[in-house]
Amino acid sequence: MSHVSSNIALVITDQETNAQIKNLGVGLLELRADLFKKQDPTYIINQINLRKSLKIPLLLTVRNQKKEGATKSLSDAKKWQIITSALPLVDMIDIELSSPLLKQAITLAHKLKKKVIVSSHHLTNTPKDLESILKKSLATGTDIVKIAAKANTFDDVITMLNFTHRHRKQSIITMSLGPIGAISRLILPAAGSQYTYTFLNKPTASGQVDVTTLKGHLRTYYSS
Repeated sequence: MSHVSSNIALVITDQETNAQIKNLGVGLLELRADLFKKQDPTYIINQINLRKSLKIPLLLTVRNQKKEGATKSLSDAKKWQIITSALPLVDMIDIELSSPLLKQAITLAHKLKKKVIVSSHHLTNTPKDLESILKKSLATGTDIVKIAAKANTFDDVITMLNFTHRHRKQSIITMSLGPIGAISRLILPAAGSQYTYTFLNKPTASGQVDVTTLKGHLRTYYSS
C-alpha cells in the first residue's frame, strides 16, 4: 500500500463544508450527486466548482437504481443530463456495469480524458462468479473495476481478500459490505484494492468506517 492518504476515498454530498474536508488528508473525493438536495445540473456544477478549490481529485457518482445503492430513483435521462454537464469538471466517473448508459458514459469520459470506474454492487451476498464479473467489467474498456459485495459470513470477507490479492496487479477496488465486512476497509488495500471508502458525517454504504477512525487504523497498521 502506498501513502495512507492517497488510498482513502472520502464520500461526500452537498452537506459537508470545505473547512471540514481540507485538512483530512484524503486522496479522492467521491461526489454522490444523487444524494445532493437538488439534482439540477446547474446546482451540481456549482457544488463541483466549490470542491475544486480543495485541490483533491474529484470522482462523480450518480446512483439511480436501488440495486446500486441509490436511496431515490432517477431516470436514465436525468442521470445522463447530470453526467454530460458535470463530467468535464471532474477527474473520474463511476458508472455501473448494469447501467444502460455504460457504453456512452465510457466513450464520453475517455473523449474528455477522464478516468472511468466501472462498478458492480451486490447488496445481499458475495457472488460466486467474481472472476466473470471482473472479466466482463474489464471488457468494457474501463480504467478501474470496482466490486462491492455484502459479507454475510467472515468466509465472504476471505473470499474477497483472496480475489483482490489474486488480481492485485490490475486496477481494482474491492470492499465487503455490511457489519461483518467492515474490516475489509482496513485489509483489502493491503491485498491490492486501490481505494478504501469512508465518510465524514453519515455513511453512504453499510460497513463504512468514519474517516477519523479509519485513518487512525491505517496509520497503525500501514507504513507511510
